[in-house]
Amino acid sequence: MKRTQPTSLAILATVLSMPGVLAQFDAGSDGSDGALNILANTTTVAPPDGIFNFTTVTIASGARWVILPNANGTPVYVLSQGDVVINGYLDVNGQRGDAVSGGRAGAGGFPGGNPGSAGTPPGDGQGPGGGKGGAGSTSADGAGAGGHASAGSSGNSTKHGGTYGSALLIPPEGGASGGGTTGTPGDGGGGGGGAITIASNTRIALDQNARVEAIGGTSSGGAYNGGAGGSIRLVAPKVEGSGQLYSYGQGGGGHGRNRVDTTDRTNLALRYNRGEYTTIGSMMVVRPDPFPRLDVIQAAGTDIPLGSGPVQVLLPFGADPNVSVMVQATDFNAVVPIRLVLTPDNGPGTSYDAEIDNASANPATTTVNVTLPINTQTTIRVWTR
Repeated sequence: MKRTQPTSLAILATVLSMPGVLAQFDAGSDGSDGALNILANTTTVAPPDGIFNFTTVTIASGARWVILPNANGTPVYVLSQGDVVINGYLDVNGQRGDAVSGGRAGAGGFPGGNPGSAGTPPGDGQGPGGGKGGAGSTSADGAGAGGHASAGSSGNSTKHGGTYGSALLIPPEGGASGGGTTGTPGDGGGGGGGAITIASNTRIALDQNARVEAIGGTSSGGAYNGGAGGSIRLVAPKVEGSGQLYSYGQGGGGHGRNRVDTTDRTNLALRYNRGEYTTIGSMMVVRPDPFPRLDVIQAAGTDIPLGSGPVQVLLPFGADPNVSVMVQATDFNAVVPIRLVLTPDNGPGTSYDAEIDNASANPATTTVNVTLPINTQTTIRVWTR
């Protein structure tokens, strides 16, 4: 599944060992998608691997380019051989949940927890900092908001999600989502903001009215159960302008992260929703090669092809709920502490901690014994911890 969260130390070691990090910068675009010119509001589904390969990118003043998540929920890379000029809006925002489902995630973020109904509990939010399902109130048992750079907050709920991730944003990391609320019906949690990396061989320029947004979806159902902000990373030899990077959460959702990597800050005057969750550096690498990854490759006796997206399992009535899940680590070159998380569509999730010795073998695997709910679709994800 394409939900890899390598440790920042593993990534940093990979980056620093790469030859040519300080040589002529290459954003990685092969130009196969041609020139992008957004002149009016446009909605695009992210490619299967999340990577756009442009020659140049232009978003006109007043125009909004919305990138929707692909089936795998992968982070988005907008790569360009030439200039990226944003005068309008680039949107990977999460959405509010409703009585039918949790809020849609921004591309690369995590979808909101499902609403409850008569006799059916709500679902937890997804992601490393997902909020828990709960009541449609702001009391201690109220549904929780998603966390990211900061924890979910607001009200008195004890079900808010915590923090995770790295300020480097290698790899990019979407915002976690809020939990659903009880009711007849309840409401879904807010979706997490997306994860987007914009990289150019030459220049990224944001006009004073331009915005790149990875905002979490707002709360619903009377609780603070919104999604956390996602992440925005800009990488180019020159980054300039006074546009805005917005990666905040809503409805109690935690803040996301912004990162700018450049070697020329002469005209860099960007504005950010919260400066303490923004870092500026010169890590001129878009995607390390090789790129450490975790994959669920088998669940409940079924082999899972690499890159097939989030793993979902439904055990029928009468099935044994005690099953095994095999996780594979590749290119960490270290002992990897992992957390396997099971999130049912309805009802509370569970997590299991384990380790994979990727120093002795590459790739390396471990098997985790888990208990799945019966007759309830469950999403299985894995991260480092």
